[in-house]
Amino acid sequence: MKKIITIQWIMLLVLVGSLKVSAAAFGSNEQSLNGMWKFRIGDNMEWASPNYDDSGWNLIKVPDRWENQGYNGYDGYAWYRLSPFIPASMKNQSVILEMGYIDDADEVYFNGTLIGKTGSFPPHFSTAYKALRKYQVPNNLINYDGKNVIAVRVYDAQLDGGIIAGDLKIYSAGFLPQFDINLAGEWQFNKGRDYNESRARPIHVPGAWENQGYFGYDGYAVYTKKINVSADLASQRLVMLAGRIDDADMLFINGKYIGQTGQFGENNGNIYREFRNYFLPPNTLKPGENRIEIKVYDSGGDGGIYEGPIGIMTQKKFREYWKAKRRN
Repeated sequence: MKKIITIQWIMLLVLVGSLKVSAAAFGSNEQSLNGMWKFRIGDNMEWASPNYDDSGWNLIKVPDRWENQGYNGYDGYAWYRLSPFIPASMKNQSVILEMGYIDDADEVYFNGTLIGKTGSFPPHFSTAYKALRKYQVPNNLINYDGKNVIAVRVYDAQLDGGIIAGDLKIYSAGFLPQFDINLAGEWQFNKGRDYNESRARPIHVPGAWENQGYFGYDGYAVYTKKINVSADLASQRLVMLAGRIDDADMLFINGKYIGQTGQFGENNGNIYREFRNYFLPPNTLKPGENRIEIKVYDSGGDGGIYEGPIGIMTQKKFREYWKAKRRN
């Protein structure tokens, strides 16, 4: 009889937790994601797909160690899935997904697209269990007033595992820049003063490099990304928003120096708090393929392009963006 009562209580808690997550209103543009998530140990990239049938998966409380929920002693890969509701009123907002603290490394997919990662998976394993996960959700990935799927791939090397702590939520960070080219996502990255193709590895932007396999690194590094630009856009007056960078940076486009914030080789104080906005001289971008290069110097602590927004827009849109920010 005791066993039956226990199972009934578990099912009741699961139902309440699931309703709490799926039915939560944004209220002040914020939705809590704490509660019951779908969960499965193992690793299969098909599990990132929003169309994957996860009806047979177990339920697990988030946040909490998976060792406390029937997976004691398990080390390795596991996946979490959840379907949040995002209202159409969020369309012009910058939507942030906060995933708390994950032990050890993670990749987060929104409707099948990778939107961020922290730590590094094998064979270049690096833990980031102390890092708070915050990922911007690209506006074009969101199904407003419809089905959305968050899929979280986790790797745990030892001891505690999973989404272990924090306040999980989706919320608005304010008015969304209407970029002509959104530069958030995968870039190429290498340590040193200059780009080195043979040593470059993918890195997610925005995100501190300490949380992506370069823990404890201070000094010089280079971010590089190739983009395709239409002839119409290339002919316009443009602005590149490069987010917040820790500490100093220099921007080059197609090998041409555009501008910088801070000084390399020096202690730049609180300059890491400044948003980088670079006005591009006419014809800086060419029709077709272009190469963006951001050189960074970090004197200590976290380093790199750690916070967005990052992208390219016309000067007209840039002025509208700042007017909207002041109104909101």
